[in-house]
Amino acid sequence: MSKNKNYFRIIISFLPALIWAALIYYLSDQQVLPGFRLNLGDFLFKKSAHVFVYAILYLLLLLPFQYFSIGKEKYRWLTPLIIAVSYAFFDEFHQSFTPGRNPSLRDVGFDTLGCSLIIFKKLGYI
Repeated sequence: MSKNKNYFRIIISFLPALIWAALIYYLSDQQVLPGFRLNLGDFLFKKSAHVFVYAILYLLLLLPFQYFSIGKEKYRWLTPLIIAVSYAFFDEFHQSFTPGRNPSLRDVGFDTLGCSLIIFKKLGYI
């Protein structure tokens, strides 16, 4: 396989993560997100959504790094983590400009937890 074709395959392999990130951006741009009437139920639903959405984002970023052996082997999990958590910070910053939404470091924590669950699963702790 030519070098250019391989680069193209690597770039295309990140497309699902980019689409997922665009979906996150779209949802965080909404002034009001649907939720439950109970405060506890709403809290659990939305925080679980943070964990799930960022676990998927991390997994979609991790797969190309592992499949194409991008970077040093012992750091292949770290670069996608940095990208996903940085995107979580960006998402919260973006929400500060969205009417009706407030940025929260706690949400970044839940996002990071989602990424961490994938790492723990890959390491066999879950």
